[in-house]
Amino acid sequence: MNPDQASEPNRESAAPPTETAPPSRGIGHPPLSLIRMAWIAIAAVLALAIWATGSLKRDVWSTEAYFFWRQDLPVLILILLVTLALDLAPGAALARLRLPGPRAARGWVLSLAAITLVAGALGVWVVFSGYAFSLDEFLANFDASIFASGRLMAPVPAAWQPYTPALQPMYMLPLPNNVWVSSYLPVNAGLRALGQLVHARGLVNPLLSAFSIVAVWGVGRRLWPERPDLALIAAALLGTSSQLIVMSMTAYAMPAHLAFNLAWLWLFLRGGRLGHAGAIAVGFLATGIHQLIFHPLFVAPFILRLLVHRRWRLSAIYIVAYALIGLFWVEYWPIATGISGVSTENTGSTGAGFFLDRVNDVMAAIGFDNLGVMGESLMRFVTWQNPLTAPLALSGAVMAVWNRGPVRPLALGIVLTLVVMAIATPSQTHGWGYRYMHGLLGSVCLIAAWAWSKLTDRLTAEQRAAASGVLSAACVVSLLVLTPVRAWQAWSFVEPNAAANAAIQKATADVVIVDHNGQVLFDMGTLVRNDPMLRHKPQVMALAYMDEPLVRRVCAEHSVAVFNGESAKAFGVSTILWHSPSGVNHLRQVMAQLKCGVTMRP
Repeated sequence: MNPDQASEPNRESAAPPTETAPPSRGIGHPPLSLIRMAWIAIAAVLALAIWATGSLKRDVWSTEAYFFWRQDLPVLILILLVTLALDLAPGAALARLRLPGPRAARGWVLSLAAITLVAGALGVWVVFSGYAFSLDEFLANFDASIFASGRLMAPVPAAWQPYTPALQPMYMLPLPNNVWVSSYLPVNAGLRALGQLVHARGLVNPLLSAFSIVAVWGVGRRLWPERPDLALIAAALLGTSSQLIVMSMTAYAMPAHLAFNLAWLWLFLRGGRLGHAGAIAVGFLATGIHQLIFHPLFVAPFILRLLVHRRWRLSAIYIVAYALIGLFWVEYWPIATGISGVSTENTGSTGAGFFLDRVNDVMAAIGFDNLGVMGESLMRFVTWQNPLTAPLALSGAVMAVWNRGPVRPLALGIVLTLVVMAIATPSQTHGWGYRYMHGLLGSVCLIAAWAWSKLTDRLTAEQRAAASGVLSAACVVSLLVLTPVRAWQAWSFVEPNAAANAAIQKATADVVIVDHNGQVLFDMGTLVRNDPMLRHKPQVMALAYMDEPLVRRVCAEHSVAVFNGESAKAFGVSTILWHSPSGVNHLRQVMAQLKCGVTMRP
């Protein structure tokens, strides 16, 4: 086929509904029997991985185990009870709840998008108090402020240059102390910078998430033009995902990954010169959102499918395009430092060498325990979705193995991402749902919608009506019950850190030293926060990244407050028992001798 033609149409489309099949002999509603078995299989496999690797034998303060016991397991039980209740509900009552017809689909999709937009915009403040909890979120806003100022990296004032490593010790590009920026690729921060320029930075992720609901509907209509109901189901599953809605309230890069992946697929399926050129342009931006690996893992199975179908010219265009895209983003920071006139001669590579060093660090951390962490992460992912999404997606992924249509590359992209994450970074640390899978939520929901058709198309009209009611009821429960529960869980976990951060930012001292590893350990990254231009007091520093001369200097020249383990416990911040390294103990003794620093309390 000519590469300028549209991508080949879907040949695996769901069979049209039939009313000749005999009624199910089982108890309850037919689709739910397989869904129950799928939930049991999911829970059993993930529990086995968690147990076999000793994952839960670690201190329960570790974020995956903490979330598993205190957030995800209770919701899993609630989901199973919801599934059972739907199975026992009268079919006639459920039939009255069935999904709207094709004519009303557009309105329902736009309504779901509007709900996500409004919930995300409000949740930025109601759930998270305008506080970027994780360091990934903070650094996205950090870089956005730099970009909004017209720079690619920010100068550090001379007076504070000796303290640069202590002012922001994690995830920064290796640069001289007179300039700084995070080590993340810039597209997500660039989007947030555009939002900041129009005083709407908090709307960026709600808008991206709302667009994703519309985009998954558009993709579904491209995949199954004769079955518009499947596009609506995919949009409904995505729009009622707690992960989608709560993540829209954050500054994470993952809503951008989801929106750009779906935009890419929409354009790819459109085909033609405009469609494929648009897909490559979107792919360029998607690869540079924040980490290089995520978008190519989504795209690779579709390029492989082009090769399998011998579309040599088109596949060659995509392969060359993505090779150049990858090369550009690997070398982005050397280009940016060159434009900014920053020399990295004495600080090491910021390009291919820096990228390879990070890969080596990841490979060195591979271990058998990764399976347990991954099990906890996946349990988090499946319980943050609509109650029907995970079991349907699992069923669809199994069926896709024998299917030659576009569902197979969707499933393969999910498998590739899971394998790479299990090897590379199974722990997401913080996140609402499993954020490393967030960019593939559209794929998951499309597969789940396709699986739903396979489970229901051979039912009688009466059974299909009841099954449609089951789906509608699950969406209502997910949106009105599970999502508020998840939002409350997120709020209750973040609120002590937000209060502590607010107290630090309002401190009257010139400098606040965060001593995070005294007799107790707490997450330094949630509290060591500074404006990239260092325009506002106090400046916040991490004691563990200072030395004795710096401690003596800051105590001699500035008023100092200290946020330590006692402070963290007083604010309710999560802590664990810890034995300080000798170097930090020495710095603490120096400060005591100098009578430097007043301990902060609520």
